[in-house]
Amino acid sequence: MRGVIQGVLLFLIPFVLYFGWLFLVRRAAEANGESESAIAWRDVPWVVLSFVGVVLVAVGLMLFADFRAMKPGETYAPARIEGGRIVPGGPAR
Repeated sequence: MRGVIQGVLLFLIPFVLYFGWLFLVRRAAEANGESESAIAWRDVPWVVLSFVGVVLVAVGLMLFADFRAMKPGETYAPARIEGGRIVPGGPAR
């Protein structure tokens, strides 16, 4: 579940940044007395934002796999109970 949430958040980063920038541009235009901003909500580059989001998810998955991977020669110790607590599985220590 955590991986799904991380993937969704990575995908949404470009959208949040773009809409934040768009909000600030429109706010600055209103502060300068301009009634109509040059950028409209319907002009959002959905394809570009989606592509960047997919690239971020792919890079995030590769980095996650690299950081979580065991080194060559390490042995895996399965999850176990020690002192009444569950110790997660991972590289043997």
